[in-house]
Amino acid sequence: MHYYNGLNINNNSTWGSSLQIFFMENSDMIRVPIRDKGLKNEISIIKGKIISKNSIIVPDDGNYTFAFISKKDTLFADDRLEFWRYKDKGISYKLNDSSKNIILKNYKLNPNQQ
Repeated sequence: MHYYNGLNINNNSTWGSSLQIFFMENSDMIRVPIRDKGLKNEISIIKGKIISKNSIIVPDDGNYTFAFISKKDTLFADDRLEFWRYKDKGISYKLNDSSKNIILKNYKLNPNQQ
């Protein structure tokens, strides 16, 4: 699980067109391994929904601050953890409160500001 709160020249988070930032060495990047099985399962469910549905949203050049990386496979999420992107497809999906709090706690983020 990677979190990047870096800002681009427009003071926005990382754009969909610049997701490679998650794979570069960067002192602003915070990396945390996912140990919670429930969270891992929920991430898998989100990816499965994106892959299996026909009515998927084609993401615009939105802002992303989270990357969930497993080997060479990556699922990205916005700062609210409500829009998810896998390759060139996306879906709106709200995590359960427990999973969301696990993520925010790891990065010392306040759930009320997300």
